[in-house]
Amino acid sequence: MQWILEEIRQIDTLTVEIGSCRLPRRRRPLASRLDLRLSEGLCLREGLAGSTRALLVRQLLRALGFDEYRHLQWRIEHKLIQALVLRSFIPESIPVTCGLNDLALRRDSRGLRQFLASHFPSGYVTKAALGDSSGEIPNGGGAELASIKLESAGPPRPCSLSDEKYVVQERVPITTEYRVHSLEEDVIEDLTFRRYNDGSIPGERDAPNAFVNSLLRRLPDALVGGSLLAWDIALQPTGSFAIIEVNFSGFHRAFKPGFHCSGYFHDQHWGACDTARLLNHVARTDGVEVSAVPDAPDYPIENRFYMETAAWQLRHRGLAVPLPEMSIDFRTEDELADPLIRQIDQFCGARRRGPVDDTLELRLSDAIQLLPQMAASTRALMLRQVLLTLGFDEKRLPFWRLEHKLAQAHVFRRYCLDSLPLTCGLDRLAQGMNPSDLRKLLLERFPGGFVIKTALGDTSGNQIHSRTEAALSWIESGGRHMPGAGRLTDEEFIVQELKNIRCEYRVHTIENSVIEDLTVHRHQGSVRPGEREGPNGYVQRILDSLPAGITSGSNLGWDVALLQDGSFTAIEVNVGGIHTVYNPGFHSSGFYHHKDYGAIYSARLLLFLERTYRCRIAVIADAPEYPDEQWFYSEVADWKTRF
Repeated sequence: MQWILEEIRQIDTLTVEIGSCRLPRRRRPLASRLDLRLSEGLCLREGLAGSTRALLVRQLLRALGFDEYRHLQWRIEHKLIQALVLRSFIPESIPVTCGLNDLALRRDSRGLRQFLASHFPSGYVTKAALGDSSGEIPNGGGAELASIKLESAGPPRPCSLSDEKYVVQERVPITTEYRVHSLEEDVIEDLTFRRYNDGSIPGERDAPNAFVNSLLRRLPDALVGGSLLAWDIALQPTGSFAIIEVNFSGFHRAFKPGFHCSGYFHDQHWGACDTARLLNHVARTDGVEVSAVPDAPDYPIENRFYMETAAWQLRHRGLAVPLPEMSIDFRTEDELADPLIRQIDQFCGARRRGPVDDTLELRLSDAIQLLPQMAASTRALMLRQVLLTLGFDEKRLPFWRLEHKLAQAHVFRRYCLDSLPLTCGLDRLAQGMNPSDLRKLLLERFPGGFVIKTALGDTSGNQIHSRTEAALSWIESGGRHMPGAGRLTDEEFIVQELKNIRCEYRVHTIENSVIEDLTVHRHQGSVRPGEREGPNGYVQRILDSLPAGITSGSNLGWDVALLQDGSFTAIEVNVGGIHTVYNPGFHSSGFYHHKDYGAIYSARLLLFLERTYRCRIAVIADAPEYPDEQWFYSEVADWKTRF
C-alpha cells in the first residue's frame, strides 16, 4: 500500500505554508481569574453547528484569544487534506490515506473494489471526507455505496483534494481506540477515554497520552498554537499507536457550517463533566480560577449546563457541591400549552396555497445567497430555494418552537389524540423528588414502558433503549442537576410512552398533503409495492384534523411506527424551516439531503410540487465554482427526467 504521489505533490505548497507560519506555540497564561458568564457568552450562540452545550467551550477559546478560523483556513477538517498534512510531519503515525475518486482514476481493467483490495492488501476502510462519528456510521456514511457507484460508472473526472467526497484509509488492527484531547502543547490528562466504551480509565491513560504528547512536540507551531484538538488514536496488538483522525475545534465552513468541537464537550449526559475537566486544566496550567457562571435564567437550557459544569468543577477537585433550591411549579403541561394552542387557532390563512400556473426556475446561482443559513448539508439548498420561491414562510412554525418534542406532542395530541404517544417533560415529572427514585416513578407513570429522549435533536431512534438506560443511570448517580419545572420548551429531556414497534417509516408532507412516493423505511430496507398505503393514510388522517395554523407552509417529516398489533402511531415530527435554538439554521428531513439518495428524493419532491401547485419547475446548475452544489442540482435535474 502506498500514498498517491500526485496527492502528495498537491499538498506540498500547503505543508510548506504551515511549516513556515511562525505563530506562538503557546498562549500567554491568564494573569487573573476568568469568569465565563453565560450572560456574556450568549452572543456566541449564533454560529454553533450543533447543541448549545458547545457554547461554553467556544466562550473559553475566545477568552483565551484563540482564532476559531485559523486552522480551518487550510481545510484541515477534510480527512484527506488532514492525513496528507500529518504525513508530512509525523509520517509513521498516520495510515496510508487516499481520495476515493483519485483511486478510481488509477484502476486498471479490474473493478474498483478489486483494485482497492490489491492497493491495500492488509484491508481498508472507506469514510466520508467531511463529517463526524465516521466510526459509528455503517459503511462510513455511504462510502461503500459510493465505491459501488464509481465501479459501475464511466471514468471519473479528476478533482482537487478538497473536492474528494470520500477517503480510503489503510485498515489499522485495533485493540482499543481512544479519544485524547489536547490544548496547544499539552494533553489534558484526565480527558482521555475509550472511544466506544464507557467508564473511567485513570490508569489506562498514560500510554495514549504519552503518544499524543510525542506527536505534539513534532508538529509545527501553526498546528499546535491556538488549538483544541480531539485525537482518535488506535492501540494496535503490537502495543504501538496510530492516528485514525484528528478533530479540530473551530468554525467549519463546508460541513454543517458553524463552530465545532469534540462531541465529548456537548454530550447530552457527560458534556458538563468533560467541559469541567477542560476548565480545570486551564486553571491548573495558568494558576488562576476559571469558572462557569450560570447568570442567565431566561436561557434555562444553557443556564443549566453552565450550572452543571460549575458543579462538576468542584467534584473533580474533591469539593462539596452546594445544591440550589429546586423550584416547584404546580401548573399542568396542558395548562402551559393552552396559550400556544390559542395562537395556532388564531392563525388566519388557507390550509394550502393555491395554484401557481407558471414556470419556476431554480438557478443555483440565485441560491448561493441562501448557503450561510444551512444547518446541515448544502444538499438541502434546493429544497429551501423552491419553498421560498413558492412563498413558504420558513420561520413561522419554528417561531412556535414546534421542533421541541414536548411542545410538538402537546400541540398534535390536542388536535388528534392518537397522533403521538403520551409525552411528558422529565423535569416536571421529577420535580421535588430524589433522583434515585426516578425510575420507580416513571414505571408507575408508564406501566407499559418508556423511553427518554432529548427534547431537541434528531436521529434518536436507532439506539433509544440504550440511551434511555444511560440517561437514567446518569441521573440516578447524581450526574444531572434536576432544577424543577419551567416552561414546556425549557425541558431538556422528554419521557415518552414505549410502543411495541414492528417497523418505522419516514412520511413526508407539504402543507396538507402526503407526498405519496416519498415514504421510506426509517432505518433500513426498501418499501414493498403497496406498503406505503398504511403509513400514508394514517398521516393524511392526522393532517385532515390539523388547523391551517400548522398545515399552511409546512414542510414536515413524520416518523411513523407500524406497531405489532397492526396500528400506526407517529413517534415524532421533524419540522422544517429556520430553527433558532438547536443547530441554528435551515432544517429539513435528512432524506432530502441524504448522501446517496438525496437527489432522488428531491426530484420526487419537485414533481409533487408541480402536480400540486400546477407549475413547471426547471432546475438549472449554473454555478460551477460551487462543485458540490453544482453536482447535486445536475443530479436532481437528471433524476427529474427519469421519473
